[in-house]
Order: sequence, then structure tokens, then C-alpha cells
Amino acid sequence: MKEKIFSSLGYGGLGVTLSFLLIVLFYPPYTGMNTLLPIYIAGLFLGGSFGVLKGKVRASGYAFLVGFFLTLILYTLWLKVEFSMLYSFSLLVAVVFVMGLVSAESTLDVSIVPFAYFGGFILANLLFMNSTISEIEGSAVSIVLVGVAGTVIATVVIFLKSFLENTARMSKKI
Repeated sequence: MKEKIFSSLGYGGLGVTLSFLLIVLFYPPYTGMNTLLPIYIAGLFLGGSFGVLKGKVRASGYAFLVGFFLTLILYTLWLKVEFSMLYSFSLLVAVVFVMGLVSAESTLDVSIVPFAYFGGFILANLLFMNSTISEIEGSAVSIVLVGVAGTVIATVVIFLKSFLENTARMSKKI
């Protein structure tokens, strides 16, 4: 059951990211969110459904959760307390910690991690789309930079961890 949940989250994040790319490529910038939101929901639903039926990923599900919750935490901190852009980058330690503890199921799982993390980031941003975050100086830049940096960090950590695990497995065979 736990495996199906993480597969659903990982592929759901992939679906949200692919929806984002579809929107960026084919929709003009002035398109209203009431038009775009069903595309994001469809991507999340289709990706999550595929993950339940066919997927077998674990690290991608964790990457989705980390991207989602890290973005939620950033929004909450920026909106509720005096916060700094410098502090926001310290939250990226959570990405290193979680992705360092999780092992990937396969090469496909490793490949989906950046898309799942970014999908979680996008979904959390959609939850706060009507907030007044843009009025706080440095907040939007901080959140976007942490989202992009978190995606890169999650990818590098899971690639490195997978490489080290496979190297150790190969050296035991010799």
C-alpha cells in the first residue's frame, strides 16, 4: 500500500510538471488561472492514476512531498513572520537529508525525481496563488530560487546516492 502511495505521488508530480510545460509552451502568458487550473488537476490526476496502476517508484514520491512541504513552509514563514532570503536557503538542508535517506527503486525512479520535486513545488504554489506574497520584498524570488535549487539538489543527491549504492553492489559481486 505504501509503495502505491509513493508511486502515485511521484507520477502525480511528474504529471503536474508536464502540465506546467504544456502550459508554458502552448498558452499565452495572459491566460487566466481559471483556464489553467483544470490542466494542472488533470496532470496530477492522470499521473497519480498511472502511478497507482503501473508505477513502482519510491524516491520520486519523497521528492514530491519534500518539494510540496518545503514550499508550504516557505510561504507560511514569509506570510507570518519576519523572514529573510538567507534563511530560506537553509531549508534546503531538508532536501539533502530526506533524499539522502531514500533509495531509488530503479533508474526510472531517479529520472522522475526532479520532475516530482518540481511538481510538488508547483502544486504548493497553486495553493497560494491568491496570497499577497508578491507584496513582501524578496519573498517571491526566494521561493522560486529555493524551488529551482531544491530540484537541482534533489536530483544531484539521488543520482549520487544511486551511483554509490550501485557501485557498492557491483564491488561485492567481484
